[in-house]
Amino acid sequence: MHQISILTPTFNRSKYLPRIYDCLCQQRDIDFEWIIVDDGSSDNTNSVVSSFKNIFPIKYIYQENRGQTSARNTGTEMANSFIMAKLDDDDLLCPDILKTAWNYFDVNTGLFENNCVCLSGLFQFDNGDIVGEKFHRDYYISDHIRYRHNRPVHGDKFEFYVTELLKKYPFPVFLGEKNITPLIVHERIAREHKTLYVNHIFGVKYFYQGGLSTQTYSYKYPLGSELYYNEASMFPFKIKLRIKHSSRYIFFAKLNKKRKIFYNAKNKWIYPIGLIRYYMIKLKMFLEKYYFPRTIISYFFKGKRNKRLTVE
Repeated sequence: MHQISILTPTFNRSKYLPRIYDCLCQQRDIDFEWIIVDDGSSDNTNSVVSSFKNIFPIKYIYQENRGQTSARNTGTEMANSFIMAKLDDDDLLCPDILKTAWNYFDVNTGLFENNCVCLSGLFQFDNGDIVGEKFHRDYYISDHIRYRHNRPVHGDKFEFYVTELLKKYPFPVFLGEKNITPLIVHERIAREHKTLYVNHIFGVKYFYQGGLSTQTYSYKYPLGSELYYNEASMFPFKIKLRIKHSSRYIFFAKLNKKRKIFYNAKNKWIYPIGLIRYYMIKLKMFLEKYYFPRTIISYFFKGKRNKRLTVE
């Protein structure tokens, strides 16, 4: 069993893979494997991967294009390691960062320090700026809901998870939808497990056109959004977020032409308030469109001028 697995799902972006290979070659004194899931690429991804020297184990698998969600599930099942992390095909690891992450892991317990199942660090842009913001403390234990959402802490973070735990939390797959927000898995895990947050830069994030970081999940994947917001309407999200998420669940359920929306709601106590919020926003949008300037309506509804019922 390897110490760490690095999973890279990719689709027609072979030109970025040599950059990842080079950064992985800079990871010293650590036993790791690189898992590449080719999600139906029509470029030369296969030949590019074949050109890499076997300095470290590389697992490559090709599958018919089914999307990021399926690719992540496939790669996770292939992992043979204690801990693993996903590295998008347009991002990079900092030198020797795998050894740094491994130092937080206890092989005897199979967990990170203080019985945590996840180690979360920082991303930086290629210009050196931190993505989003740093954590409030340099070493902090909490979970993705109470800390990342309820406080909140903004920006993409780089996370290592216990591999066997991730295998127990596969991404939901919907027919006709190739992706779903990764938050759904993070938050399912957060309901039962803790994360260790450290202000250490783990990776460098790039935003190339067509990458997952440049995409939104809401309208493009409405079935996944409906499931996510339904689950996010429950504790331990703070009450304000539960109401907001309930109204968004209603929105996407209606968009998906679902019946028995109340019956299928995870939080039936908050549902009536979420329904009121949903219709208030619909009314606000209607009045703005047909009768009044947006600034006037926003004053009465005490909302932001550009507020819409969509994913933030």
